[in-house]
Amino acid sequence: MSEVDQLIQENKELKAKLRDKEILFNHIVESTFSGYFDWNIKEKKEYWSPTLKKMFGYENHELYSSPITWQRLIYQEDLPIVFDQMDAHIKSRGKIPFDCKMRFHHKQGFRVWIFCQVKIVEWNELGRPTRIVGSLTDITDIKNIQETEAYVEQLESRNKELQQFAYVASHDLQEPLRTIISFTEHMSEEYKDRLDETAKTYLKYITGASHRMSELVKGLLDYTRIGKNFKIKKIDPNKILEAVLQDLHSLLENKNVKIEIEKLPKINGLETEIRSVFMNLISNAVKYSKKDVTPIIKIGAIKDVNVVKFFVEDNGIGIEKAYLKRIFLIFQRLHNKNEYEGTGIGLAHCQKIIELHGGKIWAESIPNLGSSFFFTIPA
Repeated sequence: MSEVDQLIQENKELKAKLRDKEILFNHIVESTFSGYFDWNIKEKKEYWSPTLKKMFGYENHELYSSPITWQRLIYQEDLPIVFDQMDAHIKSRGKIPFDCKMRFHHKQGFRVWIFCQVKIVEWNELGRPTRIVGSLTDITDIKNIQETEAYVEQLESRNKELQQFAYVASHDLQEPLRTIISFTEHMSEEYKDRLDETAKTYLKYITGASHRMSELVKGLLDYTRIGKNFKIKKIDPNKILEAVLQDLHSLLENKNVKIEIEKLPKINGLETEIRSVFMNLISNAVKYSKKDVTPIIKIGAIKDVNVVKFFVEDNGIGIEKAYLKRIFLIFQRLHNKNEYEGTGIGLAHCQKIIELHGGKIWAESIPNLGSSFFFTIPA
């Protein structure tokens, strides 16, 4: 073999080894959710790996590799940070590393978090970069976890503040309310012969408002205590319902309510809290029943593979579609307090309890025909 032939053979072998290494490198890049770019400034050429483009939802042929494309994809708010990092990297001749987290727009419209490491590998005689390479890693999942953890910490902090407020409410608000109620009742009894009708009306309003305020504070305290003793165990909703109906016996009897109950499956849950859900839903069904119509309440459950879906149906006044979500907000009332008593906390209680169990609660209703409340508990 001549020397030329030998050089040609060695060149072929070298190219084959380079191809093998490139295949291996690309495989490693793909398996680590990374991509890379190579920007030859002098020749005005830029290469983006297919894996890089894929991070943003694009096939290799769909995205043109250029600095303009970079600036179009990056969140505009993050561009100044990127420029500052690059400027520091250049001025320090690479001694200050370019390690930067930035956000990009995905083709499907959502946000992608990228960790980018850039290095200048070639400089000209004036000390300006002529070739820049960089690796990019998709860290969206990590950032989402971090943001979730931060959100949980924020919720825990707010929950502590709410518990502190509950303490203040129980002591600093309830005591003066009890004093006002006591004094107004005392005045009504002791001075009833000396007060004219206007004064008696004023006292009646003060007493009524004080009682309602006391109930609101009590309801808020109960709301903050939901799930405080978090001990999930196997519970029997049938026994819970039996106790609830016993507590509501007088109310149900006075309204001549008919209750139809299906056999309910056992679940894992918080007994006191689930009892509160049934108490609120049944009480509401009675409260919002139609005049001169016998209230009928149906209670049952459907067991699926992953959840048990409970329902409480009534033939009451119903709810307009526009208000079906609003009813679960705390202190939200759809009716005047003179028409229907209540604090506007009951259904908010129910929602907090069911979400604590990892389930959902919602309502379906037809005005003047009745409402159905559904809630799920994981099986």
